[in-house]
Parts: sequence; structure tokens; C-alpha cells
Amino acid sequence: MTTLPKTLAGLGLVAAAALAGACNDFLQVDNPAAVDVARLADSTNAALLINGAIGEFQGMIATTALWGGVLADESRSTHVNVSYGPIDRRDFSNLNDLVAPVYSALHRARFAGDTTAQRLIGYQGAAAAARDLRVARMLAFAGYAQMLLAETFCRSPLDGGATQQPAELWRGALAKLDSAATIARAARVGVTNRAPGDSVLGLALVAAARTAMNLNDRARAAAYAQQVVDSLPNFEYRSYYTEGIPAAAGFPVNPYWNAMGAPEPARTGFNTNQSGGINFNASSLWLVVDSAFIGLNDPRVPMTPTRVTTMGGTAAGTQFVAGKSRSFGGYVAPSTAAPAGAPMTPGASMRVASGLEARYILAETQGGDARTLAFVNQQRAANGQPASTAVAAADVLADLRDQKRREFYLDGHRLGELRRYKAQYNIDQFPRGPQFGTVECWPIPLTELNSNPNATP
Repeated sequence: MTTLPKTLAGLGLVAAAALAGACNDFLQVDNPAAVDVARLADSTNAALLINGAIGEFQGMIATTALWGGVLADESRSTHVNVSYGPIDRRDFSNLNDLVAPVYSALHRARFAGDTTAQRLIGYQGAAAAARDLRVARMLAFAGYAQMLLAETFCRSPLDGGATQQPAELWRGALAKLDSAATIARAARVGVTNRAPGDSVLGLALVAAARTAMNLNDRARAAAYAQQVVDSLPNFEYRSYYTEGIPAAAGFPVNPYWNAMGAPEPARTGFNTNQSGGINFNASSLWLVVDSAFIGLNDPRVPMTPTRVTTMGGTAAGTQFVAGKSRSFGGYVAPSTAAPAGAPMTPGASMRVASGLEARYILAETQGGDARTLAFVNQQRAANGQPASTAVAAADVLADLRDQKRREFYLDGHRLGELRRYKAQYNIDQFPRGPQFGTVECWPIPLTELNSNPNATP
């Protein structure tokens, strides 16, 4: 071993000390992609903030719908990763590493909507902001995300505060949605703002009606829904990805596409794993149709006519895979030529709120009377089903619930509905059996509990 002379060793220590002095904190590193917080006070950055909030909302919608659907048994998982199966079996805790990404997506969308709305108000003052459609959209995003957070998670803190129960979260969401609707009405005056104003107003009102239903306030829910039915009956709010644009680096991709094995009608190389003219990459296909939705013969729940091999291989059994349900952009009704309808695409948009949803909410508030039955039969006839034979109000409502699960298949409604049916009607539609646990909502992840001293499980 060579030994350095003492003088050289001393110089080395001096140099190291000098370098250490130049870097007061070895862990402090500048992120070239980060925006200086001080710059956010500059109103010229408003578009940057708004686009960021839109992006967070888009990513949250599909992520929450996908994972909520697995927990609510719309979909099944055949993934080989050990974290996925427990979600499917509803037998997991906050030790599962998939809990945090779902939680984070919801809170990022909520926080981005909240903070961007406050920045926009600060840029121009309260009087001008009260007519600013951008503020209305951000508040609608924040309220919707908070509503969905309470539907998805058992409870949750907000912004480092104490843990809140769902009812408290819904009441907070409703206040934001009411503000969004008020501002949207004021902003939609004139030809230019009419269409976008209607879009934001419809989003706020439908989300408010859904939130009021969660709070078991049927009168208030009916009032919100009736406004949509009366003035915006054909309204739809959609969350866009790259619909109509080929998938490319940098574009957000609807996660259903990856989970469904990147289906394509004419892909070469995977032709041994196909059904109904659609080819699937078995190595990435893990999201399949749950047994409760197989064989419905309903155009709103399209699926492959035969089973295909998934990531789990033949040992896991071959499975049916969903096509695009009616909530997704590019929906095609199943036919002889295309029995699964259209395969999922990387840029498929998703229906977030609609006039049709308002009509479903209104029908439920009517309590299974003749108006509810008429609506049920309208939906059944439109989708090739015979008229309902229900007579008693409870049976009419059961038919309504069945139509609703078909209509909003895979778009993020099912988990919240199952929890609400159990809480408000004592109707438990979660599958039971020795293979299932008792989890019916997502727990607060360890990342939140470890970083927030005010949070409790």
C-alpha cells in the first residue's frame, strides 16, 4: 500500500474542507424542471398553472377509475406482481405499495384545482374572478376530485390537516362545486363563453348532485340534477388524453390501454392471442372482465367473444377482456363484424359527467315510482332489453341500479355506488366468499401517515 506524504494528505484535507464550504448542503440540488415559487405570483404564468391542473385531473380520472374498478369487482387482476392480487381480493392494508399512487393522484388533482383557483383570484381580485370561467373550471376540478377522494378512500386528511371522514370531505367538495356553478353562470354570458360555460356548469352541477346523493340529501341532489335535465340534457364533460392523436412520448396515455395488453386490430406478432379480431400482448395484459359483468349481452359492456391468455399465462386461466364501454371516446357498439366493439386505445377520452348521469340521479331520488320505472324501461329498450317486470318500488330501484352499473361501466362510478348502496339502503353488492377480504375502501397510505403528524389512520 502506498502512503501519501503528510503534506499532500494535509492539502487534500484542506481542499475537501474548501469544497465542503462551497456546498453548504450536499443534499440541496437545483431541479432545472422546477418552477420558482416566486414566479407563480406573476399572472403571466396563469396558463401554465391551468394546464397543469388540467393534466392532473385527466391523469386522476383514469387512474382512480381503473383501480376503483378492481376493488369494486368490475375488473379482475391477473398481474404477476404480488401487490395486485390483494386489491382484487379486497384483502390488503396500507402496506400495499399500490395505495399511495391512487391517493397521490386524487390529492394532486384536488390541490392543483384549489391552488390555481386561488392564484387566479389573487391575480385579478374577487370581483373579476366571480365572472372568470377559468376559476369556475378549477373549482369544479377541485370539488370533483375531493368528492371522488371521499368515495374512494375510507377517510383522508387535506393539506397536512387532521383526518376527515367522508361526510366532511363531501360537504367541503359541495361548497367548491356550488361556487364553481355560480361563477360559471356569470361567465357564460355572451356567445363566446356559452359552450365552455355550459360545459363547466354541467360538470359542477352533476358532481354536486352526486355529492349530495353521497350525503343522503336526496332533495338537494334532485334540485341539482333537475337543472341539468332542464337546461343541459345532452351535456357531456370528457377527460381527454390523446384521442385522435397517435401515441407518442410526452403524451398522457389512458392507463386502461396498457393494462388491457395494448390491444390492436391488426398487430403482427401477437396473432396467436386474439379474439374477435383484436390482438393482445399477453405479457402486459392483466386487467380482465370480472365474473359479475360477463354474459350480460349488453352493448354498454362489450367484451371479447372468447377468452385470451393474460400475463398470468394459462396457469391463471384464459380471460375475457373488455372493449371500450360507452363512457370512452371512440366507442363502437358490438356487431357481428366487431363482437367486442372497439378495442381500448392509448388516447381514449373518458366521460366524467353527463346529462344522462343527472337523469339517473333524478330517477333514484324519485324512489322507484312510475317515473323511475319509465326511465328504466327507456334505458332497457335503448339497449336491446325487454321491459322491466318490476312492480314494487324496491324492485324498480334494483332495476335502476342494474342499468346504472352497465351504463357507467369502467368509468369510476362503481366503488362509490357500492359503498353508498350499503350505507343508505343496507344493500351489499360486494362479492363475498372465502377468497375475499373485508376491504371496501382504500386506506390512508403510510406516506401520508409518516409525513403528516395530524393524520390518523
